[in-house]
Amino acid sequence: MGERWCAGISRLVGVVREAGEYRLVVTQPVAAGTCLFTIGGEVTGTPTRYTVQVGAGEHIDVPPDCGNDEVQDLFSWRFMNHSCEPTVEIRGRKVFSVRAIEPWQEITFDYNTTEYEMVEPFACRCGAPNCQEQIRGFRFLPAAERERLRPRLAGHLLSVLDSELDDRHVVGH
Repeated sequence: MGERWCAGISRLVGVVREAGEYRLVVTQPVAAGTCLFTIGGEVTGTPTRYTVQVGAGEHIDVPPDCGNDEVQDLFSWRFMNHSCEPTVEIRGRKVFSVRAIEPWQEITFDYNTTEYEMVEPFACRCGAPNCQEQIRGFRFLPAAERERLRPRLAGHLLSVLDSELDDRHVVGH
């Protein structure tokens, strides 16, 4: 499935509620590199615990007048949870699988790859071997972890990382 076919609403995903928690899952097998959907919504300069950062000072949010059914149908991205070993990555506003995903497997992304600073930091419980344990945003990651995430970083964070490297090189001379 090519990037140009990446729709805002996708039949590849669905919202599941289990034990009082929502999660986004794939509804059919998905190959690595598949564009699952495009993150739609309103651009805001104000981050919340539910927004996704897509640029320096730019966050996508669900329109305030949406009910829960509309959010699940039109803005299902809102139910993507965090994992330190995610199943997807976000490029711009498009969401791509980073590996094959089986039906009913959760769609997760690493919040540290899009969020410079989390409005509400939290303790991670993903259980991944490389778990960061405390998710606070890119700003708080050690240099080695920032570099490890480089291939999956959103453009606005990649710019931050590259400018830090440039600053170190200038200072070192």
